[in-house]
Parts: sequence; C-alpha cells; structure tokens
Amino acid sequence: MKFRPTLTTAPAGSPVTLDEVKAQAMVDFDDDDDLLTGLMDAAVSYLDGFRGVLGRAMVTQTWEIKHAGFTRTFRLPVPDVTAVSITYMDADGAEQSVPAGQIVVLPVITGTMVKFSDSFTFPALEDDNPAPIAVQFTCGFGGAADVPANLKLAVKALAATWYENRAAEPGEALPMGVEILIAPYRWVTV
Repeated sequence: MKFRPTLTTAPAGSPVTLDEVKAQAMVDFDDDDDLLTGLMDAAVSYLDGFRGVLGRAMVTQTWEIKHAGFTRTFRLPVPDVTAVSITYMDADGAEQSVPAGQIVVLPVITGTMVKFSDSFTFPALEDDNPAPIAVQFTCGFGGAADVPANLKLAVKALAATWYENRAAEPGEALPMGVEILIAPYRWVTV
C-alpha cells in the first residue's frame, strides 16, 4: 500500500514574477500588487505539482510518498524526477537509508519507475508502523528560467484573466488559450 504524495520542499520561487504578471494584465500601478501576487500564486497552485492540472512540477520541488512495505519496483506519479532517496524504519524503530547505489530510476510512459537493484535484500521493517518506508523525490524542470515559455505564459494569462474577471464562477473551464498552452506539458497517467 502506498499513500498520497506530500510536498516536503516547496519550489524556491514562482515560475514568473509579479512584474511579468502586471505586464500581462496591463497594470502599471502598485495598488493591486497584493491582489496580483495572490492571483499569480493561485494560478501556479492550480497548475503545478502532483495535485495541479499539469500533474507535474514546474520549478524544482521535493515530494514524499510513504509505503507500507517493500516491492522490487514502484512508480512515482510524475515525470522529470532528478533525485530519489529512500528511508525506512527498521525492526528496532531506527531510521535507515537505502544506499543510492541500490536504487535505479527510469523514466517511463506512466511517470518514473524506481526499482531496487537485484542485490538489494529487503530488511525487516518496524511492525507497528503502517508506513515505514518513505520515498523522497525531487522533480521539476529546474529553476524559474528553465520552465518552458508557454507554461509561464499560462500562469500569467490565468492571473490576468482572473484579475480582469473577478466575478468568474467557480469550476469554469480554463480559458481556451491556457488549455492550448499547457496541453503539450500536461501529464496524465494511464
């Protein structure tokens, strides 16, 4: 059994700046900076990460998934994984780390496959812990400068649209332009 991923290290920053959002919204004054920052953050949150519409990270961030037991291979639900580390609580309740040389990370069509080398022997785990294994993984395109231009434009367009139309109904579809911008990068597992 595995549990839902949790964000452990947030991105260092937004893929876009407030000034870029202001330019997109054609705002040349500072009175609405807090509002625009909130809308920019909401647009990033809506699109970004495991729970976002994209299903993938834009700016590098670290997530963790807990597991109830070892299996030879398992899938991480996102692409662009740059690092994986695995810790577990041993039979004595002490945290242990799986040596990096025992972990193999492979990109696959359904996300990222993590497998243990054939020489890795599964250790005994803490009995009364429902999730003694923690898989930490870092994913994303890199820094803000590494995020594809159309994803940055999607963030700016969403924030500007919400700024211009503050009476939008909850649950309304994304503006057509945003759908087109994010389509090549949207990660949907099968």
